[in-house]
Amino acid sequence: MDILVAASAGFCEGVERALKMVMNAANEEDAGPIFTYGPLIHNLQVVKTLESLGVRVAESIDDIPVGSRVVIRSHGIGPSDRKQMEERSLKIIDASCMFVIKAQRLIGELYRDGYKILILGLRDHPEIKALRDFVNDEAIIAGSLDELPDFDTPPEKLGVICQTTLNTEFFEKAIARLEKQVPNLRVEYTICDATVKRQQAARDIAGQVDAMIVIGGRHSSNTRKLTDICRDRGVDTYHIETAEELKRGWFLGRDRIGVTAGASTPDWMIEQVIEAIQEFGFKRHQETCDPVSPLEEINEG
Repeated sequence: MDILVAASAGFCEGVERALKMVMNAANEEDAGPIFTYGPLIHNLQVVKTLESLGVRVAESIDDIPVGSRVVIRSHGIGPSDRKQMEERSLKIIDASCMFVIKAQRLIGELYRDGYKILILGLRDHPEIKALRDFVNDEAIIAGSLDELPDFDTPPEKLGVICQTTLNTEFFEKAIARLEKQVPNLRVEYTICDATVKRQQAARDIAGQVDAMIVIGGRHSSNTRKLTDICRDRGVDTYHIETAEELKRGWFLGRDRIGVTAGASTPDWMIEQVIEAIQEFGFKRHQETCDPVSPLEEINEG
């Protein structure tokens, strides 16, 4: 009875960079309190670890004392939020992911060039909220094929931007449909490399196992997409945050268990889940994770 671990799983480069920037800021002496604008990543366990080091979460810019340090998480922010931070004389530590910055630049170019904007992604996701701000909220948002517009009269020109963690299969189907409706269509492919690799690795593993375990925060968009991808492959799939959520009944009668994790999941959490599955009589088939403590991983990431 084997455990197969996805070749690409866990922290992405953008998350590692954001954590390193926060840790460096937290370790500065006499620099004052530090806040993240919203949870740094969608992983409750990592956020709690940061809180133990004095890093506080602020859901509103107004909640951050004037002149304090504030970290912009990897999802990025829009011009309105940045202006508000500057007006409060906040010391900005910008941990925006480079792929998010690219998407923000491209959507601004499309808007200035007179394109009607369509954003493929989840309306309430922080990354999409920021993108909407770059176009004064003058954008169509579609998070599924059902939400795609049916143009009776297509716009003169339509520009498409997508969430960096978008499901690649949804992207391909959406563009294929739009190409049939809009003659002048400009598509900017802004899905990040890590997302593509993790989604493909999840598909590969899901096709070889009897059940999939997907590790990641409940609020993590990219983790939920991995869960959907595995379920679409027809395999029993369980989305968990920690090893404590595993149930023995999930593994009865199984020969092969697959494991993958979202981009906000540290290696030590993946390792804990693997060790817990081993207690049900399974053995690791593929080594991909090196167990380290949360603080070691954050400091070295």
